[in-house]
Amino acid sequence: MEQREFLKIIRACRRRMHIADFLKKSVSALSIGAGAAILFQAAAFFMPFYYADLYMMMALLLAELSVFVVMFIKQTTMEQAALMIDSFGFEERVVTAYEHLGKEGTLIGIQRKDAMEQLREHKDRIRIPLLPSFKRTALLFLMLVFLAGLSLLPSAAKDRAGELHSLKEEAREKEDEIEEIMEALEKLEKEKLTKEQQEELHEMRESLEASLSEYQQAFSEEALAAASQKLDYKYENMSSQLSEIIQDLQNGAGVSVAAMDSLEEMADKLKEMSDTELAKGDGSDSGQGESGGDSQQGQRGGAGDGNGQNGQRGQAGNDQNGQDGNGRGTGSSSTPHDYVSVPNAIADSGNLTGNVENHDTSQYFRAQTGLNWEGTHTSYEAVIGSYEQNAYEGIAAGRYPSGMEEVIKEYFASFND
Repeated sequence: MEQREFLKIIRACRRRMHIADFLKKSVSALSIGAGAAILFQAAAFFMPFYYADLYMMMALLLAELSVFVVMFIKQTTMEQAALMIDSFGFEERVVTAYEHLGKEGTLIGIQRKDAMEQLREHKDRIRIPLLPSFKRTALLFLMLVFLAGLSLLPSAAKDRAGELHSLKEEAREKEDEIEEIMEALEKLEKEKLTKEQQEELHEMRESLEASLSEYQQAFSEEALAAASQKLDYKYENMSSQLSEIIQDLQNGAGVSVAAMDSLEEMADKLKEMSDTELAKGDGSDSGQGESGGDSQQGQRGGAGDGNGQNGQRGQAGNDQNGQDGNGRGTGSSSTPHDYVSVPNAIADSGNLTGNVENHDTSQYFRAQTGLNWEGTHTSYEAVIGSYEQNAYEGIAAGRYPSGMEEVIKEYFASFND
């Protein structure tokens, strides 16, 4: 009974020592973790560091986790607790009695009885503080408040980090999409196709590999938009190529039904992706110049009603004549050009920009040069210059498919002949 009471007192002291040691170590460890977290948050003010908040939380959590690990490895023993009790004026009576627990003898019994009497009489001497020192606790509190303020304070670098993260996420989604299509094309290459058809599929995969590299190096909105436009163009072309292959295989030239279904599914998927990207492009490009909008549509194979090269010239001619939905787009003429008349009646077109007044009362009249529309008159050189500037900006931004840049340059160069 006496031994049980004796051990109960030592265990209670040991438990209190554990709590005090845990709180002390936690304050020290969290102070170190908060210091590291402050460095992460400070760095986020000077460089794009999107995961600064995550690193901050990890620093604090790892600091606290280290406390649990240390506490588990270095637990306070009963003997250490007995020595702690003796430090309050018991002159090693408690630790001596603990060391002789389980032993019998006259002297051992007398010593143990004396230790228990002293514990009962002077139990109030044992005062083990739980909380760490006020200075350490206050310092940790101030560091945490400062850290919270840094994490909530906005900055240009943080905004940039958010933009870059969004770009990377979008690019990563596209990369996964491209890799999935490349794997499907690789499987189709193994089907019983002609050598030419297999080469076509191989060229498609190589083209997609180039797009994959572009997305991996897209670190700006402009680069991402350029990569998306090129990929959209490739999707549309690949869909057409696959449709041609399917048409050639309609007679059942040794290709399995599953392969034919895969080809059709891939062609439909690429067409759907192309249409989706085109819809996004139309929404984001509204308000841009004709060179960046309708000219791009001309590149997709939409030939103008005139003699434009690859659809680019015909569409650009379309843009310049403005008053006619079927512009000739011949690029040059022996007839002197003075003005281009932009009719008020078509000013509601989403592809035209500018301020137009009284379009409801637009009228036409005859002049020496033929039928003319009353409206806003702009010099021919200004119109060409505007479209040329937009076209060259599109080239610089990489909005046009590979190989079309020279066509566009030649087209506008022809006006200077």
